[in-house]
Amino acid sequence: METLKRVLDDVREAFGMEPKYTKLSPFQEAKLLHEFRTFYDMNGDGRLQWKDFEMARDYICEKSGWKPKSSKWNVCRLLFADLWRNLLDAADGNIDGEVTKDEWLSLWTKILRDKRAFDQGRGKKCPPKPPEIEEQLAPSILPDRNENAAAKEAPSKEVEADDFPVPQWFENYIEYKFSLLDRAGDGILDKEEFEYTLNDAFNISPKDCQTAFRLMTKNGEMTIDKKYFRTLALQFYLSNDPSDLGNFINGKLSYDD
Repeated sequence: METLKRVLDDVREAFGMEPKYTKLSPFQEAKLLHEFRTFYDMNGDGRLQWKDFEMARDYICEKSGWKPKSSKWNVCRLLFADLWRNLLDAADGNIDGEVTKDEWLSLWTKILRDKRAFDQGRGKKCPPKPPEIEEQLAPSILPDRNENAAAKEAPSKEVEADDFPVPQWFENYIEYKFSLLDRAGDGILDKEEFEYTLNDAFNISPKDCQTAFRLMTKNGEMTIDKKYFRTLALQFYLSNDPSDLGNFINGKLSYDD
């Protein structure tokens, strides 16, 4: 069904008409598939099952030093169980107890579709991105706008992501992402935590993590607390703008590989 909707959108765009259905750009798909493969599809079979979540949960607890029956272990256990139930409810289209890559992408397409309807209902436009943000982003970090077809598309003008009322499971998902990185549990994410977690647990380059953290904090001007992290996370999952700082929450600088 999603494939048919994409074809219909392509036809409408070819005739200069407004797309009827929201679709993910290649850039958005690359980001979301990186998330799928890196953090959840632990056995690399292209589908998420409860055993993947169990493996990911146990791996994270082990790497974080959270011993069985400890408070953080219990919180992580409950969070993964709740996240899995909500993910199945939202994404498991054929109700077979697993989530494929296509179902994963369809889940985010639906959220983007809801956001587009919200944006149109509000009729509000985002303010232009401050020029200093663009200046911080080295050309080598961003996709080549002359070669990358996704980046050629001018990002749509929308309401700020923070205004969009996301589903509760999505809020829990963002909370989990922050808790994963905030090893000290003090509500503030620092560079050492960010680098250690992503490098030690997920093999992300330390150098890339350092660069990503510097960009997100605007060279130390911003503190990554839960509120700011939520803003960054919504940019990662909902934005098609390669210059948004939220694209770096996973420590990855480019999604064109």
